[in-house]
Amino acid sequence: MSFIGDVTVGRKKLWRLAELEEFDNLIQFTDQPKQDDFRFHGSWAKDYFKNNNPITLELACGKGDYTIALAEKYPDKNFIGIDMKGPRLWSGCVVAQERGLTNVAFLRIEILDLAHYFAKNEIDEIWITFPDPFLKNGSANKRLTATRYLNSYKQVIKDGAIIHLKTDSTPLFEFSLRSLRDNSCTVEETIDDVHNDEERHEDLYIKTNYEKKHLADNRIIKYVRFSLENKADRMTG
Repeated sequence: MSFIGDVTVGRKKLWRLAELEEFDNLIQFTDQPKQDDFRFHGSWAKDYFKNNNPITLELACGKGDYTIALAEKYPDKNFIGIDMKGPRLWSGCVVAQERGLTNVAFLRIEILDLAHYFAKNEIDEIWITFPDPFLKNGSANKRLTATRYLNSYKQVIKDGAIIHLKTDSTPLFEFSLRSLRDNSCTVEETIDDVHNDEERHEDLYIKTNYEKKHLADNRIIKYVRFSLENKADRMTG
């Protein structure tokens, strides 16, 4: 029975991967384009979304729960969910289409390749919601707040723009705070228990599928809001 179940799940994933080609709200690449060659590089708002609204990214978006929720809440902004796992993106594409969200797109790429798809200062805000904490020894460099990832964000985000991290992983949260300090980032706010903080920003009420499961297991959700700009440089600039 377990084997049959595994086969069914495998076929479902293959079917979803094949159907990804049919979505108008998804762009995916198996081969990395040369920087600046991507057709929307530097012109996402104008040429893809057909407006001049600011752009927010959700990195490692999974099924795009935050992307979709934010897009519904802020119709005057554009949102792009980024992930490499096609079957998960399939779910986000379907929901966005069903709800008629024209300010949502999904991009199936490696996060370290952001500069190939976005120009400097093209991104206004970034959300990182419940990324893989990569807890195995030697995996810290894969965490989305590791130095190499922060450097990739710098190539596309506006100076002083806000980045949000929500996680249930204490090791990832503590690692992130150290990484932000070591990279001279500015931490705007930290919350040790999001759902026990009465003054939290209303966008933190949004719950992804993973967050709902974590809360059901009595896990504590942590949050940090930061910018890549050094506060001292900001004050003297």
